Amino acid sequence: MVNMIKIVIAAIVLLTIIGYALLGKNVKRAIIFRSAKTKASESLVLEVVTGIITLATALAYYLRNRPEATWWMGAGIVLLILGGIVQLIARKHLYEDKTFEHRLLSEFSAAQTGIYRKLRYPGKTSTLLLTLGFCLAMGSTWSIAVWAALFLPSTLYRISQEEQTLQDKFGERWMNYQEESKRIIPGIF
Repeated sequence: MVNMIKIVIAAIVLLTIIGYALLGKNVKRAIIFRSAKTKASESLVLEVVTGIITLATALAYYLRNRPEATWWMGAGIVLLILGGIVQLIARKHLYEDKTFEHRLLSEFSAAQTGIYRKLRYPGKTSTLLLTLGFCLAMGSTWSIAVWAALFLPSTLYRISQEEQTLQDKFGERWMNYQEESKRIIPGIF
């Protein structure tokens, strides 16, 4: 019997090694990078709480039932790794642009390069891929339902809050950027 928890841990270790390779010694700065975020924290709290509920549901299901490995559990591992890679690429882009925070305040074009040219929220894309991948890897249809009913809407709500803040801050420049990019799925949404 394949222990999917061990495979998930191995994937996380692999992503950590790749992260250090991409981001170098100053990985801490890249991880805690701040950009234009909403001041209200209720959407963050909602997203964190629903994320914890989703992941706990998946883990509890796996520990209780120990399902046999299936192809869709393997697909979950692939999504988990893909989500981690998207996150690392986004963090690397922000980290390499050392003046990003300053340029974001004065010139919005900084946010329109690299992965941000096509996606406005690659961090949210990666979070959605990571959590969905974990749910699939644990073999839990219940956690996938919780993901779709709670976590996905809370993430979309957080995005809408951030977009309103950015719209208020950057006005027409933000509207032009919205027309040229998608929120979380390149070319679709």
